[in-house]
Amino acid sequence: MRRWDLIDTFVSVVEAGSFSAAATRLGVSKSLVSRRISTLEKELGTQLLFRTTRQINPTDAGHQLYLKSSRLFSSLEEAGDSVRNMEEVPRGHLRIAAADWFGERYLSACSAQFNLKYPELKIDVHITNLRIDLVAERYDLALHYGGLPDSSCRAKRICTIPHVVCGSPAYFSRKGRPQTIDDLRQHNCLVSNFEFCTTWRFKGPDGPVDINLEGTWRSNNGQALMFSALQGLGLCRLPLPYVNEYLANGKLQTVLDEYRDDPFPVWMLYPNTRYVSAKVRLFMDYFSDWLINELRAQSATTAQAADTAPPRRAYKRAARA
Repeated sequence: MRRWDLIDTFVSVVEAGSFSAAATRLGVSKSLVSRRISTLEKELGTQLLFRTTRQINPTDAGHQLYLKSSRLFSSLEEAGDSVRNMEEVPRGHLRIAAADWFGERYLSACSAQFNLKYPELKIDVHITNLRIDLVAERYDLALHYGGLPDSSCRAKRICTIPHVVCGSPAYFSRKGRPQTIDDLRQHNCLVSNFEFCTTWRFKGPDGPVDINLEGTWRSNNGQALMFSALQGLGLCRLPLPYVNEYLANGKLQTVLDEYRDDPFPVWMLYPNTRYVSAKVRLFMDYFSDWLINELRAQSATTAQAADTAPPRRAYKRAARA
């Protein structure tokens, strides 16, 4: 028998005034209540209750035990109520990580709006391209773009994002516009200096096509690639939301629209624990809806500015679990 159960029984006897009433309150037999009190007195080495045929009263030692134990039980109930309230109105800290462009463009804006809705939360947004350990570094969530890393974390797929090949009008006036995938070999393609990113993969009318490209300029940063393309240096291949603003104002133009890629998925990663807190669940749902609406709004703005139908490369919402 755990001492916790013994003390709980003792407090119930004092408050109920009899073994019978305490047994009813606890949902156990009167004999079990009596045995628990005897066991507790034996363990503590002192008498806790004065027993008469009419009433039960605590001894001095029993009175002290009751005062301290009842305060403890009240504190535990208060703690439980506090946790339940946190589940209804999220409080505490929420730590989220994301890669640079995605964090800067989307996570920062969405988390700020979420914080306005739930001001009791304190949100810590960490922008990094380094792989993080959610558990060791105490993150609640991480946004991941692309293939899933080898991780023990749980993952929620939010949506998929297409890529586009684009360049500036100045570049096209000098070099012309590629009409086929093979034409890309004659152009200065600005690629990431990550090894696997020098191969651009497409799905054309005749099936998948892979092409290895070597340009005069590389970077490990998508924004740097985009700004180089804006300067007229060459062609870049980037996520559609990354370049939507410049497609809308005409500073960049897409090519090879009939060739599509496999859209990259956007994931929400979170620790593989038995229980997911309300703040994490709320933010995942909020971010999922916010992101897809934001991406579609950007796409519509781009299409309207170009006076065209919305792009065929539609953003796809992941199926809800």
